[in-house]
Amino acid sequence: MTTIDVHPMLRSKRPLIFTRPAERLGGDAKNAIEFGADSIWVNACGRFGKTYAVRQLTQTFSWRPFPMFMAEFTYTKPNKPTEGYFAGSLLLQADQVVSTSAMSNGSLMRAIRMLQEQGHRQGAEVIAVAFNEANRFTVEEYEHVMSMANECEKTGRIFFFFINQSDAGRLGRSGIDKRPPRHLFGRFFTTSHQFTGLLWDVPEHEKQFQLVSDVALAFREYDEELCTGDGVRVTFTQFFAPKAYAAGWRLGTQIDLIRKVINEVRSENGLGPVSEWPMQTFERFVYFVLVRLAFDNPDFEELTPATIREGLLRSGYLEIEPGYRGGMA
Repeated sequence: MTTIDVHPMLRSKRPLIFTRPAERLGGDAKNAIEFGADSIWVNACGRFGKTYAVRQLTQTFSWRPFPMFMAEFTYTKPNKPTEGYFAGSLLLQADQVVSTSAMSNGSLMRAIRMLQEQGHRQGAEVIAVAFNEANRFTVEEYEHVMSMANECEKTGRIFFFFINQSDAGRLGRSGIDKRPPRHLFGRFFTTSHQFTGLLWDVPEHEKQFQLVSDVALAFREYDEELCTGDGVRVTFTQFFAPKAYAAGWRLGTQIDLIRKVINEVRSENGLGPVSEWPMQTFERFVYFVLVRLAFDNPDFEELTPATIREGLLRSGYLEIEPGYRGGMA
């Protein structure tokens, strides 16, 4: 079997599904850009899907208020957060050669010109730069970002996504004080978005246009939207569980049982009722159910409380839940 013949769920990188949390982030980012903000602070615990969501925004266009170019960078943790290190990190991630003897401001200008040129080629009015692990930033890094913003605003606009893992450190927003210096706070910290996992209940203010939960919509992606096949529309759920699918089974048809078992597991481990599902464990749970459970068993009919528990265990559900302590029951 060649790589092209392998089902997308069996590849080393499985397909992304677009989620309501990503749509909410896109909506807040759109509003921030339209209002003239320079950035949006994206905050959540680790593995909840915030970086996943930003990558979805780089691949979609409907949320963008203006023509945009988007770039994503991951920031490491240097011993000394110099301007040269900061600029070199951007250039290296863009496959650019970095001279060890280059002046730091020269490297930063190269990084800025690189982004401007890529934006110009795409006809962008706004350059958007997403920084993963912004929780590693110190005051010095934000000063470098300020230099980028000051240079770019001479000829256009630049907008930053600061992706912060709230449980990565002890100081809250980042490696700096909770209240950054006034000139940085006013520039970069006035607009924020509290990112969530897939919500189990529709927020009250969204009930007028969202009829089912985020979790139900995510299951529907596998049940109805993601398809494969040459000329024949075969959904992912149908492909991996053909017998059960023909009999009417879908991931979404057992959502109430899944939630019930999750709440039992949480209660047994000292956690309260579930409100959201981190994207990492949701996606791994779906993989386990479709590939390891249904696909390996031609007679698969539906999930049971025992197989749901096994799926939660295999996906590492409890290990990333805030407040969890100890082994899974």
